[in-house]
Amino acid sequence: MSFFQNLSKNLQTGLNEGYSQAQKLSSEITPLAQRTARQIQEKLGQTDDISQLPQEYTELEQKVDLLKSVYKTLLSVTSTFDSESYDYPNNVKESVTEMSKNFTNKVEKLASARSTSEAHAVIVSENPRSLPKTLNQALSTAANVSALKIQQLSTDDSLDIVAQGLTQVGQVEAKISEAKLQQDKLIQTNVNKPFVLQLKQSLSVADRARKNVENKRLSYDAARSSLKNCKPEKEASLRVTLESLEDEFAAATEDAVVVMKDVLKKAEVLEQLTELITAQLAFHKAASELLGQLLPTLENLKEDAGGKVLSDIEDADI
Repeated sequence: MSFFQNLSKNLQTGLNEGYSQAQKLSSEITPLAQRTARQIQEKLGQTDDISQLPQEYTELEQKVDLLKSVYKTLLSVTSTFDSESYDYPNNVKESVTEMSKNFTNKVEKLASARSTSEAHAVIVSENPRSLPKTLNQALSTAANVSALKIQQLSTDDSLDIVAQGLTQVGQVEAKISEAKLQQDKLIQTNVNKPFVLQLKQSLSVADRARKNVENKRLSYDAARSSLKNCKPEKEASLRVTLESLEDEFAAATEDAVVVMKDVLKKAEVLEQLTELITAQLAFHKAASELLGQLLPTLENLKEDAGGKVLSDIEDADI
């Protein structure tokens, strides 16, 4: 076979393949174009001949939409627990101070390093874990820093009792902070994660099934409209197409009903609410117990402080 014959054959093969692909693309684009045109007509109010969906289907749609709204509304608030610092005071600025301390600490360690390997270990070492960014931890830090200032700067023995009280508060608030972090972790795992999974998986499957129903309905209604206005010679083929689209529409509707029923059946909103309240109860119970133990201690220190002041006054009078 000559070069030109090969070239001609290859060109013909390419043209045939191109034509086949074009037909396939056309078969995919045409239904989409028909659905889009039909959708525009309906939105513009140019037709009211719209196939009605079964009552069971529309009722399930309403229930699924309501369930989705509940998940989104709850998650818009419970997602707050995903951020450790959601209750951390905005006016507390520690990042620069912490970085400065970490840098100074590394410089001091480098200065005392006795070998290259020790210096390298200092450079690549991680910084100490920073304190949690919670309101209770901020209270703990404020109390501990204040107690330290009194111990370092005050020469007044009467303030020692205040320092003791501050230290006690600092310890308790740190424990409450840990309990709060445990609460948040439980809510993240047992509440937020299931909510997100429901929205991204189960409800997304339902959305796709409903979208498929809508597409099948638009195609079916577009075909019905075409059949009404077609030429006699095309009526037979269009009627066959219409029957096929009607079957697809019915099948898609039945499938969507099954999917939506399954989504509603597996919804566990009350389960997640139970987990939410359980986590909150555990935290508040722990905080209540810790604060309940702290309060008598502070009351005793307050009495001791009053006695100390009175004693100092009497000594001064003498």
